[in-house]
Parts: sequence; C-alpha cells; structure tokens
Amino acid sequence: MFELVLFLSVLLGIYVYRRFFTRLPPGPICWYPFVGYLPFLTKDPPRHLDELRRKYGSIFGVRTGSYTLVPCSKCRIQLVLPDSTVTKTPNSAKLYFGSRYVVCLADFQTMKEVFNKDVALERPPEIPFAIYQESMNLMTMNGPFWQEQRRYALQLFKSFAFTEKTLEHHIQLEVSHLLMEIDKHLNTPFEPTILLIPSMSNIISSLTFGKRFEYDDPDRIMLDNLIMEIPRRAGQVTYIHYMPWLKKIALWLKWGSCNKLREALIQREAFCEKRVKEHEETFKDNMFRDYIDYFLHEMKNETKGPSFRRNVLIGNVASFFGAGSETVRTTIDWLLLVCAAHPDIRVKVQAEIDQVIGDRKPTWDDNRSMPYTMAVIWELFRWKPINPINILRKSTEETYVKGYRIPKGSIVISCIWSIHNDKNFWDQPDEYRPERFLKRSESGELKVHKPEHLVPFSYGKRACPGEVIAKMEVFIYFVSILQKFHVYPPPGKKVSFAEVVGVSLRPVSQSILFQRRVTQ
Repeated sequence: MFELVLFLSVLLGIYVYRRFFTRLPPGPICWYPFVGYLPFLTKDPPRHLDELRRKYGSIFGVRTGSYTLVPCSKCRIQLVLPDSTVTKTPNSAKLYFGSRYVVCLADFQTMKEVFNKDVALERPPEIPFAIYQESMNLMTMNGPFWQEQRRYALQLFKSFAFTEKTLEHHIQLEVSHLLMEIDKHLNTPFEPTILLIPSMSNIISSLTFGKRFEYDDPDRIMLDNLIMEIPRRAGQVTYIHYMPWLKKIALWLKWGSCNKLREALIQREAFCEKRVKEHEETFKDNMFRDYIDYFLHEMKNETKGPSFRRNVLIGNVASFFGAGSETVRTTIDWLLLVCAAHPDIRVKVQAEIDQVIGDRKPTWDDNRSMPYTMAVIWELFRWKPINPINILRKSTEETYVKGYRIPKGSIVISCIWSIHNDKNFWDQPDEYRPERFLKRSESGELKVHKPEHLVPFSYGKRACPGEVIAKMEVFIYFVSILQKFHVYPPPGKKVSFAEVVGVSLRPVSQSILFQRRVTQ
C-alpha cells in the first residue's frame, strides 16, 4: 500500500510540475510566502524591470503576491502556438511575486503580437481604480460592455475632435484663460502645475458637463484636489495588484492609502452623479450639449445596447477626469521644463511658431506644418512616458510567447519604459533628442516621422481611446504658451528632471520663470 501511495504521489508530483511549472520563462527565484519577489522591487519599478530584462533577456516572469509577471523586452519575439515546436532560449527570466504570474511585455514586437489578439484584453479586478465597484467604466470593464463603450467613445471623441470642432474650441477658450493667469505671475518663479491642473480638467468639464469652472470655484478646487489625490493614492497601493487579500483587509479595517483611495473615488463619483442628475432634469432630446447628453440619448433609445446604463455613465465621466487631466498636464509640465533647461530647443520651436502661425490662435491643423515642434512632443512621449508601465491586463486563455507558456489567468503588462529605451531601436535612448524623429524628403523638405514602436498610449484594441484628444491638447497648449512666453529656470538654479514614479511619471515639484515675448 505504501509503495502504491508513493508511486501515485510521484505521478501526481510529475503531473503538477509539468502542468504548472514547465515552459515558464526563467528568472530570479524568490519563494517568499505571500509576497514573492515584492521585497526586491525598488522605488523605481520601470527601471528595475528594465534591469531584469538586461540580465535575463527579452521575456521573464515575476510572481507577485497572488499573480505572476512575465516581461518581454526585445523586438524579436513571435507567438508560438501550443502545438508548435517549442524551443527554449536564454533570453527569458522568471520572477516570483508571491503566488500569481504576471507577464510583462517589454518589447514592441511581442506587445504588438499579444495586444492585437483577444487573449489579453481583459482587466483584472485588482487594479486600484476598481477598488470602488459601485459603478463601471471604460477603464475597468470587460467583455461586450467594454467593446460597446469603447466603440461609442471612439466615435464620439472623433466627432468632438474633427467633425464639430467642439474640442478645439474648448481648448482654445481654456488656453486663453491660462495665458491670462500666467500673465499674473510674470518674472516671478512659480509652479505651472497649479494653473495647469484646473485648466486641463476644465477641458474635460466642458466636454462632459457642458461648462467650465472658474479657478477659484469651490467645486473646481474640490475636483482638482481629487484629480491629484487619486493617482497619488493609487501609486501607493500597487500592492493590491499582487495581494488582493490584503486589499480586503485594508478596506475592512478602513486602513491607510487603500481606504483613502476608495474615499476619493467615492467623492469623485458623487460629484459626477450630481452633474448627471442635473442633466437628467434639463435633458431635451436632439439638443446635445455634451457627452452626458449624448449618453442619456442612447439610454432612452429603444435599441440601445446593454451597457448604456446610468452607473456606466457616471463611471465613465469620473474616469475621464483622471485619465484626461493627468496625461496632458504631466506632458506639458515636462515640455516646459525641457524648454527651460534647453533654450536652443525653445528658440527653434518659437521660430517655427512665428513662421507658421504668427499672432493668430494655434489650431490642431498647424501640426502638419510644424515638424520640429511635433518632434519635440514625440521625443518627450518617448523620453518620459506618461505611463511607464501599462495598466494591467489578464490572459483569458493559455498561450505561448517565444516558446514559453503564459498560463491562463496570468496578469499581462507592457513595460513602455523598456520599449522606449530599447537600444535596438533608439540611439542613445537616455538623451533627449527631438532630431531622431526628423527626416528630409527627396525634395529637401523637413518631415517628422513617428515610428510604430513609439507607443505612449499603449497599443491595440485596449489602447487609450482618448489619444486623439490628448495629442490635440498637448500641441495647442504647448504652442500657445511658447507663442506668448519665454521660460527659464529660476535665477541661480538648474532644472531637475528627477521623477515621481507612480501610476504616471511626473516631474518633481519645481518652479520656472515666465517672461513675455516681444515679437517683431
């Protein structure tokens, strides 16, 4: 009997080993209970993952709390089907962050291959922004609901941006208010962020609520505080990606940043629900003022899709403030710091502004005639990626990448930092060089070229649906500011390009000096 039990135990052990532990990408083995590799992560996860890529190769795995992570780093990975010939190479690594497997795609070709398929489209429930689950939104939902809402958002955003010129009008109006506020701070160093926050969120307010708020409006101040608080708290609770059991304990005890994040999300949604209620009371069919009105119209439509629900509307509006405001504000912050630190870059951008635009208001169409300015923006997106690590996804079925098995239920992330610093594609990636995006045509005309492997807004079906809006905002804001002002470091100080690493990659708080331009 003992021999039979031993024999069956050995068979079971072999089966379990082959089923769950073979063909996984190799990597540092850390079998710490509950936390896995988490204690070894530094305060700068993007660069730490990139170091692991350099050490272990283009695809490696990390086990985190309750997930496993496999980052892929080089542009030479192909998807290998389970029945294909599987070969192993040394370009892989495995990390254990507890008990869950997370797959990181840190190489463009791998990300492109995986993200173009439906295997890694879903969001896991443990992302910080899903910590409050009374509503649903485009960022966190999955399946048919997500497909329907994404299709609707892309259609509506495109209409706002290009058909009705609604977006450009709102941006120009808000920029004019920003320029007047900057005028009040001339020749005295100050942090432009304090003005950019309300300005950027007013764009979202105009598109969603149909109105802007004055900078000193109590509702404006409350909303802006939440816009800053939510990503800060989300960056502090990334552990819930990997240890969801700890999230439940923290929320039950109303403990720490986890509970404060939940409270901030509740406040933001309550603010948005109040605006939705106001629209419901004043709604007139076929008289659409903004996103909320369009959505309410769809809700009343007899042939409406199943995702057009009130809680989805509230969740979408709330998430737009987080995603839309943070992205553009952070980018403009970085661009102003670059121009303050590199006056040669600022002078070239201003020369292009003077030649193409002159004294009139900038428009999005101007970008086609301003290759150097666009190169400055593209290089900023590469050099300081807004989201250095993409929002988590989840594999819905087992698949193979470069001969290695990615189990069903694994967490999938893409390391945008590694992709934008891959020396196979970027010469001297540590340097900020807009010229890398410029080329001369056969006629000698200067052209800007955006390569496919520049992916600041992610890639594929789950890429940021607001990309077109973000690019338009960044261009018009950046050009409008440099059209009117010079920017400099404070006297006796240098610009710092140190980063605050969280959900986004923000510059450390610092002041710069604005001076009025005197043009001929």
